[in-house]
Amino acid sequence: MTVIRRLFFACSLAALWASSASAQAETPEKEIFHQRQIWLGYMSQTRISDKVALWADAHFVPGAFYVFRLGLTYRLTDRLHVTAGYAYLGLPVGGLTPDLKRTEHRPWAQGVYTARVIDHVKLIQRVRYDARFRRNVADGALAEGFGLTHRVRFMVGLRHNMEYLRTADVLPYVVLSNEALLNFGPSVVFNHLDQNRVSAAGGVSYRGFSVQLGYMNRFVQLPAGDRFVMNHTLILWAFHNLDLRRSKGEEPVPIGPNDDDPGPW
Repeated sequence: MTVIRRLFFACSLAALWASSASAQAETPEKEIFHQRQIWLGYMSQTRISDKVALWADAHFVPGAFYVFRLGLTYRLTDRLHVTAGYAYLGLPVGGLTPDLKRTEHRPWAQGVYTARVIDHVKLIQRVRYDARFRRNVADGALAEGFGLTHRVRFMVGLRHNMEYLRTADVLPYVVLSNEALLNFGPSVVFNHLDQNRVSAAGGVSYRGFSVQLGYMNRFVQLPAGDRFVMNHTLILWAFHNLDLRRSKGEEPVPIGPNDDDPGPW
């Protein structure tokens, strides 16, 4: 397990270094657009056995995308989980247009490793792969067929549960995270760095339900290569954990605020 932990950490550091080395500062050769966004999201995890859980989430960013995602999670250990599934998305037809009629079919898989750093502080490392079958676009309009690109995502996050502010079952917390998303494949010419996401948020957990509010800086490189979008994003996310494991005759019991929450990732 030490080897897996080191591999997760090394991959995450390499991706974060690559994203920072992509020169996010404006230069005469780069054209950067700034825009404001609101990101609404709902994420859930339902335990159906000691090893298996169902994953479901939905997101909507007006003018940017919507996504519905399902998956099946298997717990290799208490700290290491793997998930695979399918997602359906709506995307802009053009790079900066609000029209979300470009569809995407996305098989995906991920591994998540968690560890306690100090008391009440959790480190989360995630590696996710997306196979992106997106509707083709020609001259700013939808075209026949779908093209395939591949993307790998590396995320590192910290969550601090503020136990000293706990009131009964209500637990406040704060989270920080950074995720680098890298494209690869024959059709990728300029935008190997798809985007980088830095976020900070605070939230509260009550039994198996959490609500989180925060800010994300989502830096996106457009396919043209020298055009970028800096998205200043208000995030409002909800998380729901359910546990269907029970003895005969018992009702399902929600997972507590410290137990196996899907987190902001």
